[in-house]
Amino acid sequence: MKLQDLLHQTRDTMRPVEAYTLLIAIAAKLKSGGSLDEITARLSRHREVLPLLEGSAKALLALDTAERFRTLTSFFDFPEAERTDFGWLRAEAVGQIIDMIDGALSVRFSHMSSFVPCLTYAHRMSLTGKSPSVRFTWINEGECQMMRDMATALDLEDIITVELAWPWERRKSCDADVEVVLPPFNMPIKHLETIPDHTLRLLGFQKGQKARLNGETVSIADAIENTRGRVILCVPEGELFRMVGAEPVARRALLDSGRLQAVMGVPSGMMFANTWVKTSLLVISAAEASSDTVRFIDLGHHTLSQKGRRGRAEILDDVSWREVLNGEVPDDQTLARDVVRDEIIENNTVLVPERYLNVGTREQIDALLAQSDVAELSEVVELIRPVTISADEEGEYTLFEAAPGDVNERGFISTPKREITVDRAKFNKALNQQLRPGDVLLSIKGTVGVVGLVADDVPREEEDTIWTAGQSLMILRPKKRVSMSNLALYEYLSNDTVQDYIKSIAGGAAIQTLAMKDLKGFAIPMPDEETIKSIEEGFAERQAIFDKIEEMKMKLEEVRSRGWPHDLLNTES
Repeated sequence: MKLQDLLHQTRDTMRPVEAYTLLIAIAAKLKSGGSLDEITARLSRHREVLPLLEGSAKALLALDTAERFRTLTSFFDFPEAERTDFGWLRAEAVGQIIDMIDGALSVRFSHMSSFVPCLTYAHRMSLTGKSPSVRFTWINEGECQMMRDMATALDLEDIITVELAWPWERRKSCDADVEVVLPPFNMPIKHLETIPDHTLRLLGFQKGQKARLNGETVSIADAIENTRGRVILCVPEGELFRMVGAEPVARRALLDSGRLQAVMGVPSGMMFANTWVKTSLLVISAAEASSDTVRFIDLGHHTLSQKGRRGRAEILDDVSWREVLNGEVPDDQTLARDVVRDEIIENNTVLVPERYLNVGTREQIDALLAQSDVAELSEVVELIRPVTISADEEGEYTLFEAAPGDVNERGFISTPKREITVDRAKFNKALNQQLRPGDVLLSIKGTVGVVGLVADDVPREEEDTIWTAGQSLMILRPKKRVSMSNLALYEYLSNDTVQDYIKSIAGGAAIQTLAMKDLKGFAIPMPDEETIKSIEEGFAERQAIFDKIEEMKMKLEEVRSRGWPHDLLNTES
């Protein structure tokens, strides 16, 4: 039978995921000899589709187990599955995760995104004649029932046990050899009473206290406190670099446990069908294991992946994540590298793989810094972080708010495209982030790393119209008491190698961001007077070349305008 045909025939009656869920429920009832009365009641308004679903369920059960599994799981590759909120994993990623489980005989899968890996692992083990203990834990009754029905329909009811609970509640003891934890991204935890006291204490909280916690942070703490076996835990990139709240506490506790074996960076679109969020797999070793190093791996490396349909990164054939995880460290340190714990702590416990794998860039920068006096960025400039200023329709003052797109090819901020009017109070507030001659702007959010200079002819403070910076930019204003050339700072930050490094230390799930702590401590070379003079001369020479280019562009347009039909159509009447 073709599952796609069934979903096509029921599309005018119900959503594909509803038809799919009902098909599984009916197949489970027929297989177990149960009554269809409950399902009939659910279809009271659409009873005409019941014969179609029942007939399809019977056809499904007539297939051998392997073909039945292929038919049912084919749904997860349909576009209809991508449009659901379940977070289905791509088949190739499912295969890699199952390979990393490495044949364990007791495995706990938690959260809805682990649904397909759970089924697939149980099915593959059953085909080899093994009966592992597989537990699926999640809080949603409907989705848990769907797993029970799938297990029955696929002859896996004696292998898969379903537990209705928050995975970190640990209502039932479970010393699984491996746990696969795939929490929803950035899911807020609203009820701390579901979290055991000792897990909360690890994060610095206690019951009754207000706290901002998400599912990934709690899952990290839960893995440290409540697991004995290996853990494969998926988190969005933001969990690996945010420096506020409980996230850095959880990362430090994980490092201190000695159990963090690896961080595997997953390109957006490679694992999850319905999101482009960049993710990472945290591989946590068994409790008795301990190591002073963490292996950082780029699963998007050209030896492991390629660009596929719609620009998604796809896993190459014959690639094994397990081998990259457990094998010898490759010579190519942009693919994988073992990093000592102290280096990670020096990097504020940031666990983003790019931070540690861009070693060639870092070495080039270090070589330059070794030849110069060096200062941290916060020592040589004032770091001015703009705030949002809203417009007033009747405002008497005008603000031009600069954005990264306003940096022109010469390196200067052009007249900002965003123009708003404000009242006197907001104008006074805007003066705190007014652009001044000699300021250097650096984009720290979104398109990270764009650098621009503020020219001498920018409007002055006493004028009714001023230029300011938007929230995606940071104003770097050289301190008067420090001899730091704004041109030298611009040239350094806009250098291609430095740009690559800036991008490597940025983090963010959907929107890239430079952390303030990283920005303040950014190492800046302090060139001597002779070098500064050569920088100024080189910059002036470039501006002269731009002048000639603009002159030639005007000449080109003038010549074009004299030819047919431009001379006739462009003539002023």
